[in-house]
Amino acid sequence: MKGVTVSIDRIVIDFTDVYWDFFNEFHKRICHFYGVKMTVGERGFQYRLKINTGEHFLHISYKLVYAPKTRKNTLRIEVYPKSLVYFRYWLEQIRDFANEILFVRCDVAFDIPVPINDLFSMSTKGRKLRLFKGTRYYNGKHQRQEDGYCRVYDKKRQLMETGRQGIKGEQTRMEIVYAPKGKLPLAALVQFPPQFNSKYLCAVLTDLSKFTPKVGRLVQEIQQGELLPQDTTPYYRKKIQEQMKTQDVFDLNEVAAEQWQEAITLPCAILSGKVSHLPIQEVRSG
Repeated sequence: MKGVTVSIDRIVIDFTDVYWDFFNEFHKRICHFYGVKMTVGERGFQYRLKINTGEHFLHISYKLVYAPKTRKNTLRIEVYPKSLVYFRYWLEQIRDFANEILFVRCDVAFDIPVPINDLFSMSTKGRKLRLFKGTRYYNGKHQRQEDGYCRVYDKKRQLMETGRQGIKGEQTRMEIVYAPKGKLPLAALVQFPPQFNSKYLCAVLTDLSKFTPKVGRLVQEIQQGELLPQDTTPYYRKKIQEQMKTQDVFDLNEVAAEQWQEAITLPCAILSGKVSHLPIQEVRSG
């Protein structure tokens, strides 16, 4: 499919073995600079601070609550790629004091130049579809950080409603969380583009007459929000997948792989200082 662009919308990174002495002084300086306060929690990470300028945001967390008491702890950041340059001065300080810089997860966004009503999506792993204000969500809100969590929405409409610059033509965005089972060295992330074809079927509907009458009716009802895929039988979900090959099927793996290096170059450059094409074993030992 032509005209599809791939980008990273939100990225989470762990910096390992960051000394408390560094973090203690660092958080005082950054909190003073942005006029924010650090909070202390009893779940997840113990120390947290959130910076939100309206256009840019950076969340910093330090020391897992359950981790044994030590002078060195994990520091986690969550940031939009567009904010990396803005916060570069602070992020490079963290980078210089970390032992390893590990990729935790990110949102991979596919911007597809078709109306949302023409883009069919369905989980192939049994994830339930939820509909809310025109957005399609796969799995519950509490699973937002899990690998494969997905939402599909009208990007053009969203930009218009938020008063931001509009888009020429139609655009539907499909965002999928990419969270490998094992954390990867960020510098080597270029070697590991996400694999989503096994999780989702995605296709542009071009000719409904190519479906059998029953399957075509089910596809229409799903697109119109009158029917949820999980409310059909396994037999017909399989038939929908089989007959969807008559439409313009979107190869998520291929498109992601083609644009992956460009999408992750900026995070790798700022947060790890390099992009490595070496086998991961060599990256770890190096």
